[in-house]
Parts: sequence; structure tokens; C-alpha cells
Amino acid sequence: MNFELHHLYTRREIADALGGGVQDYLPHRDGRVVCACLSAELNPDAPDVILAGTGRDIVRWGKAFAEQRDFVPVFMKRATNAWQYVGRYRVAQSTEEPNEISRWEAVSGRKGDIAIVLYLEVENDGRTSVAS
Repeated sequence: MNFELHHLYTRREIADALGGGVQDYLPHRDGRVVCACLSAELNPDAPDVILAGTGRDIVRWGKAFAEQRDFVPVFMKRATNAWQYVGRYRVAQSTEEPNEISRWEAVSGRKGDIAIVLYLEVENDGRTSVAS
């Protein structure tokens, strides 16, 4: 399925097209992250920055995404079951460095709830630019 930029999709439509769960922030299939479904509430600088939480599976898939080199569709939550397609991204850099995590905890208000910071880059017509 080709997603239309800025168009809204349900999580079911996304899962039917790409696979993965309908509740994961990084839906995955066959050991690979197939897309990112992000909320501004938990990730205030998304889609440029993902603040992966501390849950075991959340950390696992955050690290898996960081190791992938392929671009995946990214969706931002705009309302209940309304996810806006914002483009294709991949992880350019990730960190678990405590000072960097502390900085993002202050930005997001998520004290003690961030394990990894993922900095993304966006795909543009075959060219790549770091999202900032």
C-alpha cells in the first residue's frame, strides 16, 4: 500500500497494510520494525525524535529500529484512531547516554520513563536529510 502524505489512517488499516500490532509504537513483523506510530504527547519532537520508554519490549523494538537501515512509514496520532502519515524515516543516531536522556526528560516531562533517544532522518525523493 502506498500511503498518501498527510492522509489519516486507522491503526487497523496500517496493520493490514504493513503487519505488526495495532497498539505497538513500533509495529513489527518477522523481527523488523515496519512503521512508527507516535504521539506528540509522549514524543514532543516527533517525528524527528522518538523517546523510547523503559518497558522491556519498548526498549527491544527501539534498539531493533536503531539497527535497521531501511526507511519505514511514520504516522502521528491526531485523534482517537486517526493517524496521519508524515513520511518515511529511519534512525540516523540513537543514544542511551544519561545526560542526553535527562535533557529529553526535561523537554518531555517524562522523568524516569525514557531509555533510548532515537534521532530520525527523513527520506526525500531518494535523498536523505537529517530531520532536526
